[in-house]
Amino acid sequence: MRHLTVGAEQWVPWLRIEENGDDGGLVYSGIMYNILIALSRAMNFTYELRRPVDGLWGVGYPNGSWVGMLGMVKRGEVDFALGPFAFNWERYHFACEFTQPIFIDYESVFMRRPRVETDLFAFVRPFTWQVWLCLIGVIPLTWFILVLFLYLSPDNTMAMQEDKAKRTRRNSKCLVSVVPVSDSSCHVNVVPVSDSSCHVNVVPVSDSCCQEPECLVSVVLVRDSSSHEPDSDSRRVMAATWLLATLILLSLFSGTLIAMLTVPLVRLPIDSTEDLVNQDDIPWAIESGSFLYQILYQATGGIYKALWDGHSERITDCYSFREDIKGGKYAAVCDKMTMKKVMSEDYSASGECNYYMAREDFKSMPLALGFQHNHSLYAEANEQILRMLNMGLIDQWIDQQIPNGTACTGPPGSGTAGRKRPLSLQDYYGVFTLFGVGEGPV
Repeated sequence: MRHLTVGAEQWVPWLRIEENGDDGGLVYSGIMYNILIALSRAMNFTYELRRPVDGLWGVGYPNGSWVGMLGMVKRGEVDFALGPFAFNWERYHFACEFTQPIFIDYESVFMRRPRVETDLFAFVRPFTWQVWLCLIGVIPLTWFILVLFLYLSPDNTMAMQEDKAKRTRRNSKCLVSVVPVSDSSCHVNVVPVSDSSCHVNVVPVSDSCCQEPECLVSVVLVRDSSSHEPDSDSRRVMAATWLLATLILLSLFSGTLIAMLTVPLVRLPIDSTEDLVNQDDIPWAIESGSFLYQILYQATGGIYKALWDGHSERITDCYSFREDIKGGKYAAVCDKMTMKKVMSEDYSASGECNYYMAREDFKSMPLALGFQHNHSLYAEANEQILRMLNMGLIDQWIDQQIPNGTACTGPPGSGTAGRKRPLSLQDYYGVFTLFGVGEGPV
């Protein structure tokens, strides 16, 4: 039985390394450890695990030196390294020989999940600015048409005056004085002229005192009543058209506003690496010694150069620094498998989604084990890994590591879909502010 030395370093969920409290030894677990056990049994070898002193995966420098686990493989200190490693041209030709890829992952942006915000202007969201602009223009236009019809129909105006005179003569036994109390109420004084009783129709206070037909335009918009009845046919047609249009408009507005108030407003400032480099509010970190690290520090332009020049922190991996990301200290550019593991554990512990994974797949990463060039066991190990992939074992081990992997992958606010959300006072700040401004001058 052959004995092999294997390089390994923690990368949750691929490989977890913990100290045993009893004897101080190390306990290994995770997807890559399952693969190592399967390979040792199928290929009949024993092993010992060795960690890199610098704790890195592997970066090559212009002088030809390599650090991390890939440096150990290149120098012959280990037979192969678990990784898994994202391979590129430099790593393949100068550091090691990669096996069959076991998984294809992607780099993206990992950050604290944006929270629900108070929307002061929720009452204007049901309509776009074009609709509001058209409504503001239609109100004076409708008023102008009603006034125009009044002056273009002098016969109807004279008939209206005669009808008012007749009603005055019929009610000559009573002296009625109407005194405006405010713009929206009336005070009616009835003074008997003779002993006969007087019958007076008093308009309720909630009814509008504005008897001019032009007031119909604004009164209907606030769902108030009006006792005015247009006398000419042209004005009746115009008033009926306005009433019908207002009914449809207000019904749509109220229904849409209720629906929008129950959906929280969440602003998503970063959803890609381009968003990340084009903002100054949230600093970001990159993983030292990683596949992406080597690409970024060698970049001479484009998004890679912008990510390198703008980063403010360097971390070993996103899992170890997950609390800093959760606290909003910085965002991080890392692999999506680690993001899903962090979100899975956090959701299982708290029942809440506190992290956000950008939807952009920034950089693809085929992941594999790294062997020494021309190693005698390379071909057999490659065959065994391909067999594990075809049997679905690796996919099964991945699913076991991320039981709630999709619970928090949706956009912020999507968790409230299908649920009733009680409205708070903050949801009405904008409406009450507008109400207070409108009532101020009264």
